[in-house]
Amino acid sequence: MTQKPNIPPGIQKGLSKVGENIRIARKRRAITMEDMASRMYVTRKTLSRLENGDPGVSLAILASALWVLGLDNDLMLIANPEQDKVGIFRERQRLPKRIRKQKQSDDLDF
Repeated sequence: MTQKPNIPPGIQKGLSKVGENIRIARKRRAITMEDMASRMYVTRKTLSRLENGDPGVSLAILASALWVLGLDNDLMLIANPEQDKVGIFRERQRLPKRIRKQKQSDDLDF
């Protein structure tokens, strides 16, 4: 019996939703599980685990599924720095209040 990793319930719910989204995309394209798994170079069981939101499925398997479905550009949206509201807020907090002109140094005489 395999032990499931301890992950927060919200994360498990998100993984389940991603798996469901992949299943829907596969069905919309009329791709069988066998054909999709073959294109991904994995077993049907591995694809089933992905579609069921199993947290033990590797990121490479997810990327392969997105590639087969033509959705691999979506992978680039994960943790996109331009969409990181907290990071952008904290970066703005570190900006100086004002910028002073730097003094010219006489040491730069060539």
